[in-house]
Amino acid sequence: MKLRHLASAAAVAAAAAVAVGTAHASAAPTPAAVKAQAKAPVRVAAQAAPAEAAPVAAAKAPGVLVVRPGQLVNAGHGQYLKLTRAERCLGVPSEGWATCKSVTDGNQPAGTVSLQSTGDATGSLYSPLYIGDGRAARMTVTSGGVTYQVRVVTLGGHPGYATGYVWGAPTSFPGDTPEVTVYDASGTVLAHL
Repeated sequence: MKLRHLASAAAVAAAAAVAVGTAHASAAPTPAAVKAQAKAPVRVAAQAAPAEAAPVAAAKAPGVLVVRPGQLVNAGHGQYLKLTRAERCLGVPSEGWATCKSVTDGNQPAGTVSLQSTGDATGSLYSPLYIGDGRAARMTVTSGGVTYQVRVVTLGGHPGYATGYVWGAPTSFPGDTPEVTVYDASGTVLAHL
């Protein structure tokens, strides 16, 4: 039963208990009224507990952006991503990219995630790279005690990798080591760094 239905049922049960108690305050209660009054407080307590214990909803992750090979993806602040069947590039196209990383040369094992970051006084750009058979639906980067939802970017079909980007607060180098987690659509962890 959903929480809103539980809360509604609890409110109805509480109202019924009050109405029964009020209606029969001057008269002797019937056996049915006594039975309803005895059961109502138990139902209210049992049904109200899950509403109080409900978890806080997690921040909604941006959807997966599916692009064509070679298509430029604006990551903000003048930075771009470019995906091909063989590599993922990050940086500024007119400056020859900051870095391109092969997704086929075996330097990064299947089932793992790596992280590339760059930044300045205005913020840090984090770009995870997941290589593996799983289909990445969500990625997070945690840095400085803050968890950021990554915009996942992938090629159409099943290219064997996914990447993405997110801007975070400026970090000082050397700083803390960011953590990266990659999830599939069901919430199963595909890789963690």
